[in-house]
Amino acid sequence: MEIFSSVNGDRRVDLTEAILTGTIQSHTCKKCETAFRVEPSINYLSVGEGLWMMARPLSAMAHWKEEEEAANTAFEEAYGSGAPDAAKEIGELLTVRLSFGWPAFREKVLIAQHGLRDVSVELMKLAILRNRPANPLAPGVELRLVNLHGDQLEMAWIDAISNTPLDLFTAQRSLYDEVDGGEAWAKLAAELSAGSFVDIQRLTIVPKPMEPAR
Repeated sequence: MEIFSSVNGDRRVDLTEAILTGTIQSHTCKKCETAFRVEPSINYLSVGEGLWMMARPLSAMAHWKEEEEAANTAFEEAYGSGAPDAAKEIGELLTVRLSFGWPAFREKVLIAQHGLRDVSVELMKLAILRNRPANPLAPGVELRLVNLHGDQLEMAWIDAISNTPLDLFTAQRSLYDEVDGGEAWAKLAAELSAGSFVDIQRLTIVPKPMEPAR
């Protein structure tokens, strides 16, 4: 089983596909036949889709503020102020993002592939939370965009620890269009996009400091 620290989505289309299908870093033990998946700690680059992302393990979300600072520093060194001129030119084409766990990582890649704005996808989720009854709200359960079919956006409540879908439903593209750039959503959009961690959980999780290394 290969463990990846970086993925170039432009060169390794196969690995991007493995992210979307959920097979990257998945393994089945030959002795006990138990399937498991190693959490991501991956820098993902797709110049074609304008995305640079640091994907971190789900548990790291507890201290997302410091993780966000680390992601921004890594980007600046590779494609920003600390990089050679040629790399800076590439950096100007990229949006910097930070994700936690496989469902969020997959979702960001999917959003980039379909040319959507992730801030507007998050606003759409807030609209769903306001208006859709019986959402399975629980610790570790996340609302994610999992597929697109024309004007229909397939959404899922997912157990982010086991990557198991708990509730699948469809949202209309018109809902995305309504919140995308809408004045009524401008304040929330600004809060969600205040850093590279663009996720509705940014609004609800108070970041804890990392424990000092021993």
